[in-house]
Amino acid sequence: MLALVCAVLLGACRDPARASGTALYVTTEFDPTLLLTQVRVWGSVEGDGSTFGPDLLPEQPDRLLYSGETLRVLLGDIANGTQAQVSIEGLRNGVVVARGQGSAQIRDGYEVDVTLRLEPATPDNPDGGTFCVGCDGCCRQGVCLDRTFQTCGAGGIACVTCDEARADTCDSRGVCVCGKNPACSGVGVDRCANGQCRCGNGPACAAGQECVNGTCLCTSNSCSGCCLNNTCQQGNTQSACGKGGDVCLQCRKNCNTDRTCK
Repeated sequence: MLALVCAVLLGACRDPARASGTALYVTTEFDPTLLLTQVRVWGSVEGDGSTFGPDLLPEQPDRLLYSGETLRVLLGDIANGTQAQVSIEGLRNGVVVARGQGSAQIRDGYEVDVTLRLEPATPDNPDGGTFCVGCDGCCRQGVCLDRTFQTCGAGGIACVTCDEARADTCDSRGVCVCGKNPACSGVGVDRCANGQCRCGNGPACAAGQECVNGTCLCTSNSCSGCCLNNTCQQGNTQSACGKGGDVCLQCRKNCNTDRTCK
């Protein structure tokens, strides 16, 4: 089970006393001229189809929000390394005026930072949407629409257009999916084929690899340590020392704590 554990926005400062368990710590960024009074947050977790939200924060729009405010999403028993997708809408007096999305890789027992940038929802950006009360499908520019691949959503939230490369249908929950799983996400895949997330013509890349032009490679986007034979290493040993996805080095003596050779 997943739950949004904060009833209000947390503000700009993190409270270490509440930073326990597996969680997402979401920071919002937006142009202050949007004059936001509330945000609506929801999302999904890759693999088991778990979802959270939508939750409207704060419950009462009694002040203007400021860029940099934060909220916390507490997650249940989620596998380490699982990808979470987070969506957010910014409201002004009950009307959606901005929208953003982001993702993060869950770390079991840790709180992971996610920064969501809200961009203005304009006629040129119809997926910015509005919220439709009493709508079983999704909402686009104030109109309730049935769930389709191009208008995916449920419960009156803003419609989204499923990515043809990473999903193959909009399911009964109003979620873009690939087969029976959430839409393909993360750097290790680039397509949904026959209900499976894949890299090119092969399976999804292993942890620490990025799918680049249909090939699994160890890169700076996928590896915080170093790359050896196209495999991500921690980068803290004499025989494989390095960081930032660079090629691993063989050190003459030792690998320093900052993962440089000694």
